[in-house]
Amino acid sequence: MPPQDHNPISDSDHLLPEHKKSSGPIVGIVIIIALLFIGAFYSWGAALNRRNTASPLPLIPGDATTTAQ
Repeated sequence: MPPQDHNPISDSDHLLPEHKKSSGPIVGIVIIIALLFIGAFYSWGAALNRRNTASPLPLIPGDATTTAQ
């Protein structure tokens, strides 16, 4: 059997075409930024809740003209 002239390194049939680019890094950056925004809103909401629970609720006076029966 004669030796084949097949070099696996120069065989580029299995490679992607050069004009296509990967969108993976862009998707990763978008996910990271979205997670940062979600974390910021979570932290901001937690800080607002801590600040609001520190002060007591205002007293709403009832109507003095009504009587309980």
